[in-house]
Amino acid sequence: MKIIYAITKSNWGGAQRYLYDLASNLPASGWEVKVVAGGRGILTEKLQAAGIKIGTLPILQETSSLFRSLFSFVNFKAIWNLRKIIKEERPDILHLNSSKIMGLGALAALGLKIKVVSTIHGWPFLEPRFFPAKALIFVFSWFSALFQDKIILITKRDFNIAKKIIPSKKLNYIPNGIGPIDFLPSAAARAFFSDKLGRKIMSNEAIVGTVAELTKNKGLEYLVEAAKHLISNHKFLIIGEGEERKKLESLIAKYRLQNTVFLLGFIPEAARYLKGLDIFVLPSLKEGLPYTVLEALAAELPVVATEVGGLPDIAQTAKSCFIVSPGNPEALAAAIEKLISEKKGRKKAGGKQLENSLQNMVSKTIQVYQ
Repeated sequence: MKIIYAITKSNWGGAQRYLYDLASNLPASGWEVKVVAGGRGILTEKLQAAGIKIGTLPILQETSSLFRSLFSFVNFKAIWNLRKIIKEERPDILHLNSSKIMGLGALAALGLKIKVVSTIHGWPFLEPRFFPAKALIFVFSWFSALFQDKIILITKRDFNIAKKIIPSKKLNYIPNGIGPIDFLPSAAARAFFSDKLGRKIMSNEAIVGTVAELTKNKGLEYLVEAAKHLISNHKFLIIGEGEERKKLESLIAKYRLQNTVFLLGFIPEAARYLKGLDIFVLPSLKEGLPYTVLEALAAELPVVATEVGGLPDIAQTAKSCFIVSPGNPEALAAAIEKLISEKKGRKKAGGKQLENSLQNMVSKTIQVYQ
């Protein structure tokens, strides 16, 4: 069976990780895989290293608004080029992975007699926007769903929303999953962070950290603001890169947190170092089902996260995942402070998240393909 995976951006976020995990874990025999992505980046580097065929359409990766990208001449050209690739490759399945590509890809495949599958990594109409924009995006999402044969939802919330607007025979709830992680021991991971900071992390310093793209949806500005409400020995490590870096640097300088909050940039295989943290925080404004939280729980860390996407799903089964309202730095600070002050609880709070396995995710997705 031949499959083409399509995605707009080639950076390394949750959707890219999801695509990579599927493409690189399908059975070796009986499957032929190609990935079409917008431009080149960490995703295409990883795919190339894994020996997976790649095609690039840089115009897919443009950062304009959803409507402009859908209805501009550039993206009509993207539809045409993607359709050309589909005709040349003649896949059995086209698996789409982003809000933009869900519509563009479905139009590109129209009438070509292939199975179109889309994964919803968080409904775009749930993002913080003005109501008219939300309404238009809702209509677009519904319209795009008409052209999908199967739709995969990775969170219960998104699945329940989908049941109200999309025929149930199209819908499949398959949460993200992770495989085994080769964690560094706590002392070694802490030494790694000390090296990154250029100073030794003392035993009495609480290390609060996150792994996230530096984008607006990740709500990292609220983590910086939470840091200003906390005192003395707490250190905040933000691992990741993105377009919000300058804004975050300005906030850190504004609040004089240069010795408290540190932007460490992108770190390959960042999950290996999670045991060097005391607490993991994800202050997102919009999410699907974040891998980083699953990894933090596997590292037996307590987690503070926001009530968005699939994070409440995780909190229902993981007692060490604490949920606060999004966009609320005071609530973030209070939850972090409580965990830090309860040192015994902090050492025992973490718990392994075993239900979300990579093997289950792949096998259930294969069932959708068949």
